[in-house]
Amino acid sequence: MIQEKGKSKSLLLFGISFLSISMFIYQVILTRVISAIFTYHYTFIITSFSILGLGIGGIIAYRQLKNNKTNNQFLKDNLIKKIVLMPISYIFVLGLFYILPFSINILVYIIPAMVPFIIGGYILSSIYSEFSDISNKLYFADLIGSGLGSILVLFSLNYLGVIKSIILISIISSIAVIFFVNFLSKKYIIAYAVLGMFVVSIFVPQNYISAMEKNFGSIITSKLKTFGSIISSGDKAEIVYTKWNAFSRTDVIRVDNDPNEMIVTIDGTASSPMYKFDGKDGSLDIYKKDVEYLPYTFGKKDNVLIIGPGGGRDILYALAGKSKNIIGVEINTSTIDAVRHFKDFNGDIYNKANVKIYGEDGRYFINRSKNKYDIIYLSMVMTSSALQTGYALNENYIYTVEALKAYIDHLSQNGKLVFLAHDEEDMSKIVATAIGALSRNGVSVEEATKYIAVINKDSTMTHNHGGNSQIDSPLVIIKNKPFTIDESNRLEMEAMAGNNKPLYIPNSFEVGPLFHLEKGHLTFNNFLRGFPFIIKPATDDKPYFYNFNNNALMLLIILLLVVLLGIYLLFRPMLKQKNTAKALIYFGALGTAYMLIEISLIQKFILYLGHPITSFTYVLAALLVGSGIGSILGNNSTFNKDKKIYMPPFIVAVISIVFVEILDVIFKYTFSYNLIYKIIISSILVMIPGFFMGMPFPRGIRLLGTGDKNVIPIAWGINGAMSVIGSILSVIISMIFGFKITLITGAIIYGLICLYNRDRLIL
Repeated sequence: MIQEKGKSKSLLLFGISFLSISMFIYQVILTRVISAIFTYHYTFIITSFSILGLGIGGIIAYRQLKNNKTNNQFLKDNLIKKIVLMPISYIFVLGLFYILPFSINILVYIIPAMVPFIIGGYILSSIYSEFSDISNKLYFADLIGSGLGSILVLFSLNYLGVIKSIILISIISSIAVIFFVNFLSKKYIIAYAVLGMFVVSIFVPQNYISAMEKNFGSIITSKLKTFGSIISSGDKAEIVYTKWNAFSRTDVIRVDNDPNEMIVTIDGTASSPMYKFDGKDGSLDIYKKDVEYLPYTFGKKDNVLIIGPGGGRDILYALAGKSKNIIGVEINTSTIDAVRHFKDFNGDIYNKANVKIYGEDGRYFINRSKNKYDIIYLSMVMTSSALQTGYALNENYIYTVEALKAYIDHLSQNGKLVFLAHDEEDMSKIVATAIGALSRNGVSVEEATKYIAVINKDSTMTHNHGGNSQIDSPLVIIKNKPFTIDESNRLEMEAMAGNNKPLYIPNSFEVGPLFHLEKGHLTFNNFLRGFPFIIKPATDDKPYFYNFNNNALMLLIILLLVVLLGIYLLFRPMLKQKNTAKALIYFGALGTAYMLIEISLIQKFILYLGHPITSFTYVLAALLVGSGIGSILGNNSTFNKDKKIYMPPFIVAVISIVFVEILDVIFKYTFSYNLIYKIIISSILVMIPGFFMGMPFPRGIRLLGTGDKNVIPIAWGINGAMSVIGSILSVIISMIFGFKITLITGAIIYGLICLYNRDRLIL
């Protein structure tokens, strides 16, 4: 026994909780930091391989336990060394990523990122092996820690920023060191020394931390990022503002050769301009020839809703159009802070008397709004071919059929829904999505073309979807009534006056695929298939708007196969042993199914709770806490009778399938509730399956402990490794079939797990 005599196991449980808190926050910070270095698909690859470190840690623990079965002192000393290394590893890895110049070689990031996971995997799997008789309590402490971590990381990143958050997890991990070392040894001094070292780091001057946050090596040196691209072109630029939060890293860039504009970036890309403005109405005339101004040249324009105003450019167009009430809804609150910080530069546009800015998700805002708007305006994410695959994997509920229907339903009589697109791909998909949304309102496909106009930014550009798009920043205007002849003529005249090129205007300039759709020469399906890229409308169940080809999907399938191969090679020796293989299949299936259900539920609650971060935080916390409670009560004989069917996984399967049908109904009738009440409702709902999801894992560990307990680290490791498979599978399945099928897939796996009776797990 590696436990120091006379020491309470409460020390061990507290140690596990604090370690789990730190590991969860590390995983989120790692994702945030890598997101600021790479695009989403690379982030997904790097974090997926990094989490495989849990499995490697389990294998290392297995081999050491196997080779030193009777040498308790060796095992204890080795465990203490790993525990002490944990807080140091966080600082080392995340600090290294922060100062390193950009490298396209992802192994430069994967290998160091694995280190804390390997150490954590070793510690936890060793403890589960040694104390398998209390596996339910260990799992409770583990999950409660992770649940607390999911809440703490939100406040940490939002209020402390990334550098102080890195220090925070090292302090939390140091507290875990104190509990563990007190439990395992009489040598306390090393634990307090580690804690003291990181507590001192709290007092690093704020100006030094701010300088560190700005000088992020990859943002500065990567040509894939806006700042690095500007510098590499020979221009001089400076990052004059930086703020991290749980959503992103926000920068403001000043370029020396352009004193009238700053650039606001999100994670180094997704740039939005901030224009110099003196606050005088006469200074707005320069914007009236731009394609973005066209919606303000005809029809009503008093009440305007701008979703995603970014650096404030779209607010200027509304001000130029003399709109009386302008509402901006920006999901990233750091962008709002940045614009207000530079109020002397931008004319303090966010604080004008007729401008109101809200920091929330645009879709959530429109779903709650009871107002009608003359214009609803969205500037789409500015992508490039280098970043397109990354955006393809991003779930986005702003551009789905259901979203456009909600926008159209919130337009005033003869109102306009406007999208500033980037190129032909997103322009074409928005048009297709608009037709889908209008169809849901009873408008025929042919008639829907009378509701849509498309104008290109530059009259020298021509429509071409033969592979080399020559379309630049096209404007798509969608009305809730057909364009009148007068409106069409006015729009064409204003477009030509501003040197902009009409691509399709009903009654006036009818050419191209929309013309053929209007005349019935094309069916809607043929229209969708007529482009060399995917323009099938995204839906709330499959919200991948930027998935214009199958490149991202193919990348995920390759990643899945590579990770599966890696797991197979890691665990191959153990899989050859028949009895051990049965246990590993059980724990691997649990890891996969848990993630499929977890990710599906997080996605399902985003629109209900109003923000992806809110859903991630509270849904995950409720699921983990529910699982923790289930693990404690899972020893009850009610759930462990010797039957051919183990009931808790079966109950999870049933609840998950029921959720597919009833969640939308519950959301519909409670959507108007205060957010606090909705968080409570969400937590209760999620804790129901979570309660039963927390039972199978500790039950399996406990049963293994009655036989060959040395297998436990391997079982723990493959559970963590296969959770990576669950994450990848969830995206693949949701891209092809949707999140409902993803949830059902998790339910099916749990249904199969219930067939694992105790005889299959006692080795």
